[in-house]
Amino acid sequence: MANYASSLLVTGQAKLLSSFANAELRYRTPATFQAFMKNSAIMFPDGGALRTREDRATEAYYKKRTSRALGSARAHNHTGVHGDSGVLTPSWVTKTDKFSMALKQADKNIFAQVEMFQNELQNVVTNFSEGLETLAVNHLFANRSGVNVATVEGAFDATNDVFEVTESTNGTRFVQIIKSIMDINKYTGTLDVFCDTVSFNKIVYQLAQGSANSANLTFQFGGVNFIHSPELFALAVGLDATYTKGFVIAVPSGTIGVMDWIPVQNRQGIVTQVNSYSSMQNPILGLTQAVHTYETRLDGTSVGGYTQDVATEFEFSVDIALANAPLSVATETTLQAFALI
Repeated sequence: MANYASSLLVTGQAKLLSSFANAELRYRTPATFQAFMKNSAIMFPDGGALRTREDRATEAYYKKRTSRALGSARAHNHTGVHGDSGVLTPSWVTKTDKFSMALKQADKNIFAQVEMFQNELQNVVTNFSEGLETLAVNHLFANRSGVNVATVEGAFDATNDVFEVTESTNGTRFVQIIKSIMDINKYTGTLDVFCDTVSFNKIVYQLAQGSANSANLTFQFGGVNFIHSPELFALAVGLDATYTKGFVIAVPSGTIGVMDWIPVQNRQGIVTQVNSYSSMQNPILGLTQAVHTYETRLDGTSVGGYTQDVATEFEFSVDIALANAPLSVATETTLQAFALI
């Protein structure tokens, strides 16, 4: 029931011990979004400071690759082409969560006002954690590369933008194939591999098949970070109903990132006669959220308060720009999708 109505002091009651009540407030670690967060300083140093208001555009620039076939002779009148640069314009979205509290709603309740407020804050933190995890997974999936030059150990489906590997013949070498296909596409170094639950479980099983087993499969796992992204499964099956054997998106480490931003008034802690602008650190995500509050007169009898009451309205928000390293080839990104079939 809403407004803590089920805990009004109408009968003898007790509060559940925290260890018993915590199951209701559980959440998953937002591992996909955290992977974006760890690279933010690399991709966008002080990028958030460039944005002074929601309607101010921000841009980041990069040097383009110019690919040329080598010549076979010297010339006295040689001419060349000029280099070029590109621009990445981050796409910002605003994410919000809000709740309301009545001044008198704790007067006749087993929970004190501060306990109610702490519960609301915990819900806000968890809601942002879950919502931004979904945002990150959707970004990976929607921005998977439409270009993959590899033609061995599988085939690139240019309609689905997925490199398909046959499980019956190559399933136990799936990770090694991912690494070699990424190498063919000129991506070396550490990979972040975002896995749906099916592929994640298969990889964890293979990780346990070491030298003491009849087939040692652990040779292929060096230089790879595996991130469990359960929401990828539904996205993959929605793309192709045959993608039920395992789906991953491989990303060279350091090529995805996120910028977060809140308005300057919230950073400064501005308080007017009606509004309050402040901020709060999200302990799960590690980013700062804007907090806006105001009060209104209220008949609080329907929300656990009383007739001459005051409602305080709270809104928490943050602006987010997810991005992957820009490439000049149309539809090509650093995010390569793979599926076992």
